[in-house]
Amino acid sequence: MADAFRLTIADRVAKLVIDQPDSRANVLSTTIWTEFGKVLDGLIPRTDLQGLVIESAKPGIFIAGADLKELAGGESASIRTLMGLGHCVLDTLEALPFPTVAIIDGAALGGGLEVALACDFRVCGTNPRVQLGLPEIKLGLLPGWGGSQRLTRLVGVEEALERMLTGESYDASDPAPDDLVDETVDSGQLEAAAHRWLQSGAWREVRKVKRGPVLADMLPSAEFLADVPHTLEEIELPMRPAAGEILKVAIQGAIGDLTTGIHLETEAFLRLACSENAKQLIAEFFAKRKR
Repeated sequence: MADAFRLTIADRVAKLVIDQPDSRANVLSTTIWTEFGKVLDGLIPRTDLQGLVIESAKPGIFIAGADLKELAGGESASIRTLMGLGHCVLDTLEALPFPTVAIIDGAALGGGLEVALACDFRVCGTNPRVQLGLPEIKLGLLPGWGGSQRLTRLVGVEEALERMLTGESYDASDPAPDDLVDETVDSGQLEAAAHRWLQSGAWREVRKVKRGPVLADMLPSAEFLADVPHTLEEIELPMRPAAGEILKVAIQGAIGDLTTGIHLETEAFLRLACSENAKQLIAEFFAKRKR
């Protein structure tokens, strides 16, 4: 199979273009994660580089999310392997010895947004097909590649929970706020914007904040915590198990470091992904697409 990643280097900046062959979208499968990891491993010793830009060659799509067919067809052990592989790749991305920027000019949903969240910066274009969100709850799941933890550290626990519990996405009619993307520019200016962010010098502080506990002023209030039972009652029944896990991992994960929070998230994801409830919701999702 042809490679899904094209790496070029110019003026000491690496550009990684994602273009999954024989597919209208980039989706995160074992094959894609494995190739992604190999490319990043090759960049670790590159002390000559000043940054990495990640973008997609698919019109209107950054990364559409996880390969749901692989996820739905897997057992606990294979799902754990898939999720662990993704975490290893994103850990590598987050530890590269230079800043990273995700260029988003299309759909970045679920795992796609989680890849972007693992970058130091995100710049967004004006393509009408731009979508950013974590819609996993609609499939009876929660974000499984660090989204529940990186998002809380970026926007605060209460705001992150609002976005994860609704599963709604930002789009052209409701653009992503600047707490989620660092800059929104005309699509023709994305490369220039990405290079500006690589030169900003703020990436080390970004990583420091992301790796630690959620900052004190971004933790949930006592009133918010007291209202959690009522929040759960308002969630539709099929999505309520996922909502409960999302609340738990976001709140508990906020008080520890990123690694601890991701461990909580992974165990919760496995409980949900192996449940009949999630399998049914995923099957219904595929059935709707066939209509």
